Amino acid sequence: MQYQAASPDEVALVEWTEEVNLTLIYRDRQIMRLRTPTGEIEEFEILLIFPFTSESKRMGIIVKDTATGEITFVMKGADVVMGSIVQYNDWLEEECDNMAREGFRTLVVAKKTLSQEQYDDFERRYNEAKLSITDRATQMRQVQLTLEGDMQLLCVTGVEDKLQPDVRTSLELLANAGIKVWMLTGDKLETATNIAISSRLVSRMTPIYQFKPVKTRTEAHNELNNFRKTQRKTP
Repeated sequence: MQYQAASPDEVALVEWTEEVNLTLIYRDRQIMRLRTPTGEIEEFEILLIFPFTSESKRMGIIVKDTATGEITFVMKGADVVMGSIVQYNDWLEEECDNMAREGFRTLVVAKKTLSQEQYDDFERRYNEAKLSITDRATQMRQVQLTLEGDMQLLCVTGVEDKLQPDVRTSLELLANAGIKVWMLTGDKLETATNIAISSRLVSRMTPIYQFKPVKTRTEAHNELNNFRKTQRKTP
């Protein structure tokens, strides 16, 4: 079976669950079916989907077990946003940082069980927001936020961010031609640093300066001055 998804992360996760005998065997816009390790087929009705956006850095889905009627809200996203959504724990940040240093793209997965009454109330408010003439997206987001709290942390996943073929060679040719290369990424700092080294954009011996967060022109000017000072000290 060949899977297709919007991102390689999702394909990797589904392929991994298949290796442990939990297999996605059918999926459309309304229904999802899984084959469990015991060979049983479990079916879930897809009630709502909250797509990923670069602003929210997360995505969610609400499903209903057709056999038991249990309604579950499942969400996955970046640890920087999920950390404040899940219940308190003392290991999430450390594990995400460890994976990032290994060059893995991390995702935090959490869930919340909803009663039928809770879901009906949410659906009513969400549909009202969707019909709004002004600030529709904002109102929909505000309603969705009412679900995103005190969620049960399920796991952290780490997917290897493999380089495309000939990346190292291409970067070396550009550098030899005197062309400056910038890497823009939304990954964690540790992940970005690992990728820069593995792609040979920088060598392992190259000092990397980390700019502190700035909010004003003066702070930015001071940070640039600090950077220039370190450059003068670099042999």
